[in-house]
Amino acid sequence: MRCYPTDTDIFFHMNNANYLANAELARWRTLGGSGDALWNRATSKQGLLFLAVENKVRYIRPIDPMQRYVISTTCTVDNDDKWFYYRHTFQEHPNDAKSRVVRGGGGGSGGADTGTGTCTGTGTDKLKKFAVVDLKAVVKQRDGKTIRPSELMKESDFYRDWITVAANEDPSSP
Repeated sequence: MRCYPTDTDIFFHMNNANYLANAELARWRTLGGSGDALWNRATSKQGLLFLAVENKVRYIRPIDPMQRYVISTTCTVDNDDKWFYYRHTFQEHPNDAKSRVVRGGGGGSGGADTGTGTCTGTGTDKLKKFAVVDLKAVVKQRDGKTIRPSELMKESDFYRDWITVAANEDPSSP
Protein backbone atom coordinates (compact mmCIF):
# COMPACT_ATOMS: atom_id res chain seq x y z
CA MET A 1 0.00 0.00 0.00
CA ARG A 2 1.03 3.60 -0.33
CA CYS A 3 0.03 6.79 1.46
CA TYR A 4 -1.25 9.04 -1.33
CA PRO A 5 -1.68 12.81 -0.91
CA THR A 6 -5.44 12.33 -0.57
CA ASP A 7 -4.76 10.14 2.51
CA THR A 8 -2.91 12.89 4.37
CA ASP A 9 -4.03 15.63 6.72
CA ILE A 10 -2.84 19.22 7.14
CA PHE A 11 0.26 17.93 8.96
CA PHE A 12 1.33 15.99 5.82
CA HIS A 13 1.11 12.49 7.24
CA MET A 14 -1.56 9.83 6.98
CA ASN A 15 -4.82 11.01 8.50
CA ASN A 16 -5.83 9.08 11.63
CA ALA A 17 -9.15 7.99 10.07
CA ASN A 18 -7.28 6.23 7.25
CA TYR A 19 -5.67 3.80 9.69
CA LEU A 20 -9.11 2.50 10.68
CA ALA A 21 -10.37 2.49 7.09
CA ASN A 22 -7.34 0.52 5.88
CA ALA A 23 -7.59 -1.88 8.83
CA GLU A 24 -11.19 -2.60 7.80
CA LEU A 25 -10.10 -3.24 4.22
CA ALA A 26 -7.44 -5.65 5.52
CA ARG A 27 -10.13 -7.57 7.43
CA TRP A 28 -12.35 -7.77 4.35
CA ARG A 29 -9.44 -9.06 2.28
CA THR A 30 -9.30 -12.11 4.54
CA LEU A 31 -12.82 -13.03 3.42
CA GLY A 32 -11.53 -13.62 -0.12
CA GLY A 33 -9.07 -16.24 1.11
CA SER A 34 -11.70 -18.05 3.12
CA GLY A 35 -13.13 -20.15 0.27
CA ASP A 36 -16.33 -20.31 -1.70
CA ALA A 37 -18.61 -21.54 1.10
CA LEU A 38 -17.95 -18.57 3.36
CA TRP A 39 -17.95 -16.09 0.49
CA ASN A 40 -21.33 -17.47 -0.68
CA ARG A 41 -22.66 -17.14 2.86
CA ALA A 42 -21.44 -13.54 3.12
CA THR A 43 -23.13 -12.57 -0.14
CA SER A 44 -26.35 -14.55 0.52
CA LYS A 45 -29.66 -13.15 1.73
CA GLN A 46 -28.63 -13.98 5.33
CA GLY A 47 -25.28 -12.30 4.85
CA LEU A 48 -22.41 -11.87 7.27
CA LEU A 49 -21.70 -8.60 9.03
CA PHE A 50 -18.34 -8.10 10.71
CA LEU A 51 -19.18 -5.51 13.34
CA ALA A 52 -16.45 -3.58 15.13
CA VAL A 53 -17.39 -3.00 18.76
CA GLU A 54 -14.12 -1.58 20.07
CA ASN A 55 -11.03 -0.01 18.46
CA LYS A 56 -7.75 0.98 20.02
CA VAL A 57 -5.03 2.62 17.94
CA ARG A 58 -1.44 3.08 19.07
CA TYR A 59 0.36 5.54 16.81
CA ILE A 60 4.11 4.94 16.83
CA ARG A 61 5.42 7.05 13.96
CA PRO A 62 3.78 8.90 11.05
CA ILE A 63 3.36 7.51 7.56
CA ASP A 64 4.54 10.22 5.18
CA PRO A 65 3.04 11.11 1.79
CA MET A 66 3.91 8.56 -0.91
CA GLN A 67 5.48 6.24 1.67
CA ARG A 68 4.84 2.53 1.14
CA TYR A 69 3.62 0.31 3.97
CA VAL A 70 2.14 -3.11 4.62
CA ILE A 71 -0.55 -4.22 7.05
CA SER A 72 0.00 -7.47 8.92
CA THR A 73 -3.24 -8.89 10.35
CA THR A 74 -3.70 -11.53 13.03
CA CYS A 75 -6.87 -12.82 14.65
CA THR A 76 -7.52 -14.58 17.95
CA VAL A 77 -10.65 -15.78 19.73
CA ASP A 78 -11.27 -16.40 23.40
CA ASN A 79 -12.93 -19.35 25.06
CA ASP A 80 -16.22 -17.42 25.14
CA ASP A 81 -16.50 -18.21 21.39
CA LYS A 82 -18.13 -14.86 20.61
CA TRP A 83 -15.53 -12.20 19.93
CA PHE A 84 -12.85 -11.90 17.27
CA TYR A 85 -9.75 -9.97 18.32
CA TYR A 86 -7.93 -8.53 15.32
CA ARG A 87 -4.52 -6.89 15.41
CA HIS A 88 -3.46 -4.84 12.40
CA THR A 89 0.18 -3.79 12.42
CA PHE A 90 1.12 -1.04 9.98
CA GLN A 91 4.78 -1.55 9.00
CA GLU A 92 7.25 -0.25 6.50
CA HIS A 93 7.32 -2.01 3.15
CA PRO A 94 9.94 -4.83 3.17
CA ASN A 95 11.72 -3.40 0.10
CA ASP A 96 12.15 -0.09 1.91
CA ALA A 97 13.68 -1.92 4.88
CA LYS A 98 16.14 -3.69 2.56
CA SER A 99 17.27 -0.41 1.03
CA ARG A 100 17.57 1.13 4.51
CA VAL A 101 19.84 -1.72 5.65
CA VAL A 102 21.92 -1.54 2.46
CA ARG A 103 22.38 2.23 2.89
CA GLY A 104 23.53 1.58 6.47
CA GLY A 105 20.77 3.56 8.14
CA GLY A 106 18.25 2.47 10.71
CA GLY A 107 19.73 2.19 14.11
CA GLY A 108 23.12 0.52 14.01
CA SER A 109 22.54 -1.86 16.92
CA GLY A 110 20.71 -4.44 14.84
CA GLY A 111 18.03 -4.91 17.49
CA ALA A 112 14.52 -3.71 18.13
CA ASP A 113 13.64 -0.63 20.12
CA THR A 114 10.11 -1.52 21.18
CA GLY A 115 9.46 1.93 22.58
CA THR A 116 9.82 3.63 19.21
CA GLY A 117 9.12 0.80 16.82
CA THR A 118 12.53 1.22 15.18
CA CYS A 119 14.01 -2.06 13.98
CA THR A 120 16.72 -3.07 11.58
CA GLY A 121 16.76 -6.10 9.32
CA THR A 122 14.40 -7.37 6.67
CA GLY A 123 12.16 -9.94 8.40
CA THR A 124 8.56 -8.88 9.04
CA ASP A 125 9.29 -8.74 12.77
CA LYS A 126 12.17 -6.32 12.04
CA LEU A 127 10.24 -3.73 10.03
CA LYS A 128 9.61 -0.22 11.35
CA LYS A 129 6.18 -0.04 12.90
CA PHE A 130 3.93 2.92 12.19
CA ALA A 131 0.82 1.96 14.15
CA VAL A 132 -1.03 -0.95 15.75
CA VAL A 133 -4.82 -1.20 15.57
CA ASP A 134 -6.47 -3.60 18.03
CA LEU A 135 -10.08 -4.36 17.26
CA LYS A 136 -12.76 -6.40 19.00
CA ALA A 137 -15.46 -7.59 16.59
CA VAL A 138 -18.47 -9.84 16.39
CA VAL A 139 -19.96 -11.50 13.31
CA LYS A 140 -23.71 -11.43 12.80
CA GLN A 141 -26.21 -12.35 10.13
CA ARG A 142 -28.46 -9.63 8.80
CA ASP A 143 -31.26 -10.92 11.06
CA GLY A 144 -29.10 -10.23 14.13
CA LYS A 145 -28.07 -13.83 14.90
CA THR A 146 -24.50 -14.01 16.23
CA ILE A 147 -22.18 -16.27 14.26
CA ARG A 148 -19.70 -17.88 16.63
CA PRO A 149 -16.01 -18.07 15.65
CA SER A 150 -16.23 -21.86 15.91
CA GLU A 151 -18.93 -21.82 13.18
CA LEU A 152 -16.72 -19.84 10.80
CA MET A 153 -13.78 -22.11 11.61
CA LYS A 154 -15.88 -25.18 10.72
CA GLU A 155 -16.94 -23.63 7.40
CA SER A 156 -13.55 -22.35 6.33
CA ASP A 157 -10.16 -24.08 6.27
CA PHE A 158 -8.61 -20.61 5.99
CA TYR A 159 -10.17 -19.35 9.22
CA ARG A 160 -9.47 -22.63 11.00
CA ASP A 161 -5.77 -22.36 10.12
CA TRP A 162 -5.48 -18.57 10.51
CA ILE A 163 -7.29 -17.87 13.78
CA THR A 164 -5.38 -18.45 16.97
CA VAL A 165 -7.54 -19.78 19.79
CA ALA A 166 -6.61 -18.50 23.25
CA ALA A 167 -4.71 -21.08 25.31
CA ASN A 168 -4.70 -23.36 22.23
CA GLU A 169 -8.20 -24.54 23.02
CA ASP A 170 -10.64 -25.29 20.24
CA PRO A 171 -13.91 -23.36 20.78
CA SER A 172 -15.77 -25.95 18.71
CA SER A 173 -14.87 -28.78 21.08
CA PRO A 174 -17.21 -29.59 24.00
